[in-house]
Amino acid sequence: MKKLFVTLLVLAGCGPEQRGPGFPVELYVTAGLLDDLSAFQISLVTKGSSLDCVAVQKACIKDQVDATRFVKLKDSTGKEGPSLTFPIVLVAGSPNTQDVSLTDVPLGKDLALIVEAVSKESTPRLAGSSCNYVKELTAGTNAAVPARIEVLSPRAACDPRH
Repeated sequence: MKKLFVTLLVLAGCGPEQRGPGFPVELYVTAGLLDDLSAFQISLVTKGSSLDCVAVQKACIKDQVDATRFVKLKDSTGKEGPSLTFPIVLVAGSPNTQDVSLTDVPLGKDLALIVEAVSKESTPRLAGSSCNYVKELTAGTNAAVPARIEVLSPRAACDPRH
């Protein structure tokens, strides 16, 4: 009976991937970007500590890491994908800010949160970017991640949209 109980406990741990509640992202945008932006795209990738965030911010993340490293995200409306796009709803100030929340994020460790500013150009380009290491996402309350988006000059020739 004891063996059966231990076996059931082990099998219970092999169930579907556990999903977490989510976490807030606080976007801080420099004034030089305001008139050029159409949206923000947010991605969460695995093996975050293997990324050089300075280098990551100079090109589109989708062109830098394998598609299997993107964590599937969900926004408050239920929209899912490897990256989520959020419209510009900045609160005026110095700097300008916007709060975004990701929900139902899988629990995990060693992640990187990439926020890409999408330009208004007819073929959108990467206008700015932010890269933050996220040590761990837990089922409890996760701290907000402050993402400071600076002007990328010159702009990357890539289209950041997935």
